[in-house]
Amino acid sequence: MKKLYTDVKSKIYRATAITFIVQLFGALGAGFFFVVQNLFQQYHIFGLTGAENEPTLWFVLFWATDFFFIVTALIVSYLIAGLPAVAPSLALSIYFAHFATPTADAVNMYPCFFATPSNYSSATAIGYMGYLIMAVVLSLLIKLLYIGWTELKPVIGRKIDSLFETLRKKIKLIPADLKGLTLVEGVDLIVMILIIPVAAAATTFVLVKYGIELPFAALADKLSEILTSVASSNIVIAAVVMGLMVGFDLIGPVSLAAFSVATASFLATGDAQLITIYSVCFICVGWTAFFGILLSKIFKKGHTDTDDMNLATSGPINAFFENIKLTTAFSMPLAMRSPFTVIPGLMAGSAVGGLLTALFGIVNTAYTDGSLPRYATGNYTYGAVDYTYAQLFERGEIYMSFTLPLRSGDFLTCRIPLFFIIIGSAIIGGFVIMLLKAGEKKFLEKRGCLVETNGDFVLEIREYGKKLAEQFKK
Repeated sequence: MKKLYTDVKSKIYRATAITFIVQLFGALGAGFFFVVQNLFQQYHIFGLTGAENEPTLWFVLFWATDFFFIVTALIVSYLIAGLPAVAPSLALSIYFAHFATPTADAVNMYPCFFATPSNYSSATAIGYMGYLIMAVVLSLLIKLLYIGWTELKPVIGRKIDSLFETLRKKIKLIPADLKGLTLVEGVDLIVMILIIPVAAAATTFVLVKYGIELPFAALADKLSEILTSVASSNIVIAAVVMGLMVGFDLIGPVSLAAFSVATASFLATGDAQLITIYSVCFICVGWTAFFGILLSKIFKKGHTDTDDMNLATSGPINAFFENIKLTTAFSMPLAMRSPFTVIPGLMAGSAVGGLLTALFGIVNTAYTDGSLPRYATGNYTYGAVDYTYAQLFERGEIYMSFTLPLRSGDFLTCRIPLFFIIIGSAIIGGFVIMLLKAGEKKFLEKRGCLVETNGDFVLEIREYGKKLAEQFKK
């Protein structure tokens, strides 16, 4: 079991390092369009047929980021179980990504998927951690079935040999050199490529569907009821609960249940307090992950490698490009690497952020005064139409509708206080991550299960480039 644990853990580290490169591809879209369109004021630079088509390239670039969890599941499955795991992993990943509509054409495919889903109740139904669990279960099942089949073949072969010995006494045409194992291995293609992966995929589907998706859907519905009730009587307690929900799964059913409560409150009453609190909780996640790794490095507590720092730093860097979506996106692979240390820290940071926002009574008026999103004018976001924040909520847009107002509200009553609240809350959550990492390291060391990687994908790619150059010269 120790060997199995360390092997799976090392494969997860490797897969999330690869995912980091995939996410950077999506981040390229954010940085490129931000610089070209907002600093140089150049719109529709690719000469597309109309303003409404400009977002298409933006969305394509962001697919790498939005679907990183599918990539992670695919890579984890491949690294653990090899080629037989590729097809079932991809099939299950796409299924659980959940289209919000039965069918979607090319133009509408992006908003129908999880990034800006039309129906949050059917989107990201298992959360990003659900995909990791799914990949591990699937790949281990395939490995287990492969081992079982390999051990079973000689047993079946011996029984066939015994049968042949009996039949040869009556039927002389049976070749003497015909072995049962040869016959059994003749069906390896069918068993090992078709039957075992399909059986593993079917078993994993049942486990994920009934062990993660449906229970968490029920939990999300129940938490929505509780949060709605609490919010009507005590906004401070509601803010803490909301922060815990957001930090728990970020893009999963629990977090989106909190989002639905905040959105419903805003659309029904025009009161933006809950959605302001939610936005703070959401943004805290990216900064909490950063401070968690930074503090672990500073105080030398727990194990972190260079790729941990790459992931943690990339989130806040994107905050300076006005992209809160990517600020939080890089924290998810980090949590996949060490869920029992990172996720509690994210929950703590978001809960403190929600608490302080509620205690200081901060409400962002940009939601209610008809403001347009900063950097969303000029017909580049939705093509020929500039939507207010309230209209973005009604359209089901999640990222722009609740994150960008943090940079467009009033300075003294909103933006400056929220800056200190977010940073302070993230530091608190970061200390939680650091302390848990230190405890986890001691716990695993005692049991001989500690996996200490020293990954640096930047260095690895640089060395790979040098190796290719040397081979080319030869």
